Amino acid sequence: MKRIVPVLLKSRVVALGLILGLPLAGVAGSGKAMAPFLAFPPRTVIKSHAPFSLPLFLLILAVILFSLLPLVMKGARYRLPSNHSGKKRLNSRPLPWWGKLAGLSLAVFWTLAWTRFDWFSPLQAHTFFPIWISLIIVINAITVKRTGACPMTASPRGFFLLFPVSAAFWWSFEFLNRFVCNWYYTGSQYPALTYFLLASLSFSTVLPAVESMKEYLASFERLHRGFRHCPALPRAAGKPLGGLFLASGCISLAFIALLPDPLFFTLWISPLFILLGHALVLDLPHPFDSVITGDLTPVVTYALAALCCGVFWELFNYDSLARWSYAIPYVQVLHIFEMPLLGYAGYLPFGLECAMIIHLVDHFKGSAQPAAA
Repeated sequence: MKRIVPVLLKSRVVALGLILGLPLAGVAGSGKAMAPFLAFPPRTVIKSHAPFSLPLFLLILAVILFSLLPLVMKGARYRLPSNHSGKKRLNSRPLPWWGKLAGLSLAVFWTLAWTRFDWFSPLQAHTFFPIWISLIIVINAITVKRTGACPMTASPRGFFLLFPVSAAFWWSFEFLNRFVCNWYYTGSQYPALTYFLLASLSFSTVLPAVESMKEYLASFERLHRGFRHCPALPRAAGKPLGGLFLASGCISLAFIALLPDPLFFTLWISPLFILLGHALVLDLPHPFDSVITGDLTPVVTYALAALCCGVFWELFNYDSLARWSYAIPYVQVLHIFEMPLLGYAGYLPFGLECAMIIHLVDHFKGSAQPAAA
């Protein structure tokens, strides 16, 4: 374990270097000025994009449905064991007291976020972090109720390590968004350092939320066992596939600043291709090793966890003072809260990217544990 961690860390650092460096290399190669993309913190400006296109909307929708339909059908066909009693399992333990307290906190801060009380105005723009800390604790508490354990209590050191890692992780997406300008923030203005600190605090909740939601979803029998016996994918471990992932991810990111509208969706796919492709080429462990034998459980649970968190992100954002809005080419219609309908598909590969980083933290946490006597 201790020997593999430096190799994994070095691999992720190299992959991160590619993810952040390739868009800049594309800008430099085109002769465009690089200064606007290097401003810190990376605040995105509002730009106009290609208008809605029905043919492209239908094409993207068809690709999404074609990709997801086999998994949806697989989950729907799974039959729970005859002795399974979800109700009994759910009611077998009381909700921890700290979960009840977090539920009350969530209700309070959600109310404050969507109202405009004069006495709360100095703090009105700072409700994101307390809302998400409360929700994360609630999810962990419900998971304890269902299974007796949760990420927050089973491995507190590793769980809380996710917070600083999460802040750095999401800042990388804020940087990539400078090249496509698909979302922007409104409702508050701060000096650069203040903005960086406040934003980092909010960004620190992303990975803990996804990991908590994944463990909660895994407590359901249909998700815990329903995707263990899918068709085996032996070639998923091969270097050729890794090279293909790596090359496609690198090429798309190198051109994303030059073709921001046609390549906007690669902001969510390319980092996964680079992270996973790099791991496959170097034959390093990753969280999706089990797909070789046909076990798609990690893929499904992490993707679905990010999608569920995405719904909550968009819900809480909807009527908050400090909030984000979207400007997405071709598909800017049928909004659910602020997000266009097809935009929710981006949460699925994002969940797999979260899994890659959480997997690294798990290895680092394991290597840091003292050896048993």
